[in-house]
Amino acid sequence: MKLYFNANNKATLEALEQCGVKNVMLSHRYSYANINKFHDRFESIFVVAGTKGDPDKYHEFLKAKREYYEYATQFDVYYDMDATLKYWKQEQDMGITWTSPVLQGNYTHHLSQLRPEPNSLVCLGEIKGVAELEDQMRKLPGNLRYHGLAKSKFIKNRIFESVDTAAWISVALAKKSEIWTGSDSMSMFFGQKGRGMIPMLRHYCERYKDNLEKVGITAKQIIDCEYSALLKAPIALMFMPQLKTYGFYDENFKQ
Repeated sequence: MKLYFNANNKATLEALEQCGVKNVMLSHRYSYANINKFHDRFESIFVVAGTKGDPDKYHEFLKAKREYYEYATQFDVYYDMDATLKYWKQEQDMGITWTSPVLQGNYTHHLSQLRPEPNSLVCLGEIKGVAELEDQMRKLPGNLRYHGLAKSKFIKNRIFESVDTAAWISVALAKKSEIWTGSDSMSMFFGQKGRGMIPMLRHYCERYKDNLEKVGITAKQIIDCEYSALLKAPIALMFMPQLKTYGFYDENFKQ
């Protein structure tokens, strides 16, 4: 299982590189100027169109930068299967045959319209309601490969070959993140919001001291809310130990 960490600017990409992350997901809207600089620094780059994208510019980018990424999604429209299918056919007609289709809404119905070849990589997009999402996932055929777009909560679900997450940026943006307890995650607040949680934060910083050293930060820097430390804290306190627990560490982090 590969976990792709979303990055949207130079600072986040540099933080991921310093943490030894192998796999990153880049939005065309933010990465068109950076992908040349960073493609050699990660093992796998997955490109997505992103929100409010321009299909023509995205298609130009896909063709011009083909050597700089491993995977790319088609241009898709949230919750709109028909529009997404039209863009898929448009890309095929343009000779852009390497993008992965994105299922929107009713996954099984979308697949029946798409008819992908066996072993194709298909991305699971937006669907309304957790219960409906889980029901649709159970119905997916087993002869395809799946990437879960923003589906990191399903990281141990064996249906997925890969998933991606932007949750690691939440500490720097909202002073909140998940911390890995050893078998599950718990919410942790930082800064003023987390004053009463500092003893618990210190405990987990000590527990995952080796991870903090790997990413180059200290417990004091996290408690003091230094921006660089907040960017890297979820990697050390959540994703590194979580992926070790599930046996996916080597696929996602350099030694």
